[in-house]
Amino acid sequence: MKRSPSEGGLERSHVCMIVHSYYPVGEVRAEREARAAVEAGHAVDVICLGRPYEAQVEIVDDIRITRLPVQHVRGSGALRSISEYVGFALRASAAVLKIHRKAPVDVVYVHAPPDFLIVAALIPRLLGSRVVLDIHDLSPHMFDARFGDGRLARPVERVLRAVERGACSIADRVITVHDPYRDELVANKVPAGKIAVVMNAPPMEPVELARAAAANGQHSGSFVVAYHGTVTHWYGVDLIVEAIARLEDRIPNLRGLILGEGDALPSVEALAHSKGVASRIEFPTTLLSQAEAVCRVAGASCGVIPNRPSRLNRFALSSKLLEYIALDIPVVVSRLETLAAHFSSDEVTFFEPGNVESLAEAIAWVAEHPAEAREKAERARHRAEVYSWATSRERLLKALS
Repeated sequence: MKRSPSEGGLERSHVCMIVHSYYPVGEVRAEREARAAVEAGHAVDVICLGRPYEAQVEIVDDIRITRLPVQHVRGSGALRSISEYVGFALRASAAVLKIHRKAPVDVVYVHAPPDFLIVAALIPRLLGSRVVLDIHDLSPHMFDARFGDGRLARPVERVLRAVERGACSIADRVITVHDPYRDELVANKVPAGKIAVVMNAPPMEPVELARAAAANGQHSGSFVVAYHGTVTHWYGVDLIVEAIARLEDRIPNLRGLILGEGDALPSVEALAHSKGVASRIEFPTTLLSQAEAVCRVAGASCGVIPNRPSRLNRFALSSKLLEYIALDIPVVVSRLETLAAHFSSDEVTFFEPGNVESLAEAIAWVAEHPAEAREKAERARHRAEVYSWATSRERLLKALS
């Protein structure tokens, strides 16, 4: 059936997104892309994980959400993770076929990792659906970060690279988050012309709402060091706590704002108590949506990207970095390859990855040189215009056409 034109003259499609995460709170990229598709006139279903207290089926912002009875367990071992991922993939395969029977699915949009989640698109593809694979992180790198020290690490990595290559061969289009990942996929024999880059840049609407929150002076009178996002060892949030402990006598009215969840959150909170700075740091009391978290950090004195050195983080371009920059917040950034490739030392303040003393000195520089720090933030905002969501949104909608 010929569908009517949507935004930009593209035909409207029925898009079914499959994401191994909770939705909408828990998967910012999928939420952003689903909203963009709906705004462009597409019908969108999302198949995702489901917590026991969440509705199995509901409509949010014109997006129909189907939650499967699978929960993610952070920090679990390899066997538990495999069981969870395989179980979700099988249930998602059945769920997308059920949706397809009610209303034919034009595009099955698979968010990865895991790359083998592409199996949920196999039968719809045979029935005429197109398949888009959106690779948020490279599976071999994620495995290396969690289990890379084992004796089977090399053979498993070869298997994961083969699965990645196979998943990309099934997909009609492959999307990833930035050029370094695109280059890695090309090195793994994925055709370059098949890959589009859709960056994790923030849309302007939540940024403007957050700017309004900042204008209310929610952090006035304090020097607030902010972090919002997943709390894991490799993301180095504990380093922020250590740095605050070193700087509490040096920076008047120093405060920390750490918003997020993750397997390292209990240990980070315990560290704050052991260092005697728990009263200086605000931790989450409830799970916040990304928009709520961005509003809470707006107006902070300094945002921190504290990633530790690892193969995974070597290629990471943090979405919160782009959010801090959009909010004109001076940013202290771990000097890792991809981060340094997108912004210079004239735009952000770098510190040596994993080095608490270097991080503390970088935060202190921002506190002690406010005018220069604001000038850096302004230059960073101008640089970030080339990474805008508007550009990435066009690429996304083209992939759906």
